[in-house]
Amino acid sequence: MALIPIPNDEEATPYQKTIFEHSKKLFGRVANAVRVGSHTPKLMHTLFGFIVSSLREEITENLPVKTKCLVILKTSTLNGCAYWTGHNETLGRALKFSDELIKEITGDYINSALFKPDEKAAMRWAEVMTNKLYQGSPESPPQHYEALNELKKYYNHSQIVELSFVSGFFNFWNRFTDVLEIDIEQGSLMESFSKSTKIDPKQFEEYMRDGWWKEK
Repeated sequence: MALIPIPNDEEATPYQKTIFEHSKKLFGRVANAVRVGSHTPKLMHTLFGFIVSSLREEITENLPVKTKCLVILKTSTLNGCAYWTGHNETLGRALKFSDELIKEITGDYINSALFKPDEKAAMRWAEVMTNKLYQGSPESPPQHYEALNELKKYYNHSQIVELSFVSGFFNFWNRFTDVLEIDIEQGSLMESFSKSTKIDPKQFEEYMRDGWWKEK
């Protein structure tokens, strides 16, 4: 059970209802992590705009959602976050990821024939970020220089920054969800992932216009 109550639609404040209603329009559901985050609705409303624009491809038009999903899964599995691993395994299956491919993300992905070289480079970057391999140690030099050089073979500066945003955000989102012991959704809510591989940019624009800041 979550350590902070998960607000439902009936008890939601007007600010929370705005977030929930737009989340349903964009993703077909409201994640429990978003519901818990809405206890501070102005922060969650701002953060949700970032979530939508960075985790699907229709807003930035910079990276395919498949690549982002692989990076999220690599980050979340390394952190041992069952909540976001579960979410994104479900999303991955909606993107036609096989069970074998999903399993290989936590295996010898570098030598796997299931991933393209650019996907391996993206997951390696997520691994370096998540395991703090950029810090180095007396036994092992920093590994981010080599990983970045490999990444640059396939991605431009804008894409590398976006990949870093995605992995960096999920390092935060994993910790937020785990420390508050937020329960993963069940049944039809999880099944709705199959309808959320794409978003409607017009609905996103409506969401951004409908923020608490419109009252200023």
